[in-house]
Amino acid sequence: MRAQIVTFVVMAAALGVGLSGQQAQKSSASARAPASAEATAGKTADKSAWSVPRMPDGHPDMQGVWANNGMTPLERPAQWGTRATMTDAELADLKKRAQKLIDGGDAFFADELILAALEGKTTFSSADTQTGNYDQTWLSERIWDNRTSLIIDPPDGRIPPPAPGAAERARAQAAARQGRGPADRAQDLSLGTRCVHSGTPNIRAGYQSYFDITQGPGVVALRTEMIHDARIFPIGGEPHLSSAIRQYHGDSRAHWDGDTLVVNTINFSNAGFRGSTDNLRLTEKFRRTAEDTLEYYLTIDDPTVWSRLWTLMIPLKKTGERMFEFACHEGNYGLRAILSGARAQEQSTR
Repeated sequence: MRAQIVTFVVMAAALGVGLSGQQAQKSSASARAPASAEATAGKTADKSAWSVPRMPDGHPDMQGVWANNGMTPLERPAQWGTRATMTDAELADLKKRAQKLIDGGDAFFADELILAALEGKTTFSSADTQTGNYDQTWLSERIWDNRTSLIIDPPDGRIPPPAPGAAERARAQAAARQGRGPADRAQDLSLGTRCVHSGTPNIRAGYQSYFDITQGPGVVALRTEMIHDARIFPIGGEPHLSSAIRQYHGDSRAHWDGDTLVVNTINFSNAGFRGSTDNLRLTEKFRRTAEDTLEYYLTIDDPTVWSRLWTLMIPLKKTGERMFEFACHEGNYGLRAILSGARAQEQSTR
């Protein structure tokens, strides 16, 4: 409890002093496509005239609400081979095929939509064969660009092969679960289902995928929309906590590298990011490149899971909107319903 109080005091301090450095946003009209050569020239001039807004301490102002609603898949699909980008014509064709899939039916999560369009599917069925998904109107509108993968390293745009012993460890874990149901006990369900936290890092696009950044002297706070997780990044030379102290979001320390905020996080507890272990070392970099764009780089390093580290880049877009609480209250009643449903299902098959 004392740690929670300290955390909220730090956040309150950041909120109190951080907002003074915010810059007024440009009119949304300047973001519209130009209708003439003169408009194009004007837009180019505006872009060249833009400079990084700064806080009173001189560091870049990254405050505000930023959205991860991109359509680019995490890994490069085989159809694009080694190409890091697609042509404008390919992008236009892909968007048309995706739009046909969007019109009605279940919602698409993560990379489901772009992969279905690439595979030439004309209909889509939810992976949840019992209840299905709610429809697409519940999700944010996705943003397209020409990139073929979020992963920029390795150059093939793919997650590296597993480290020696990782496959055997995964098989042993699967064998240990054989003979058990998916909900024999509450701990069998994910931390997200239990409304504990949504995972770090959180890279899922299009669904509760907003981030709120607040800056203050010597500290940055990053709040996620999903399950309203809050991470605090102390800036300076403080050492990490002892490895005996582990946290769901790890222990973060930050520093400035020029105009780039670099955050190093270790000492995870129940990390679980795409199969990672508590040995995960996460490096995040935040770099503001335009009035409405914050480049978010993540380097994933867990030598017990992957044969090499890998890096992805997500272009976060400033929305000008507020971020309201994601009240994940299902944990108050959902677990009881899931567990009782599992017991009833067991009785029906006996």
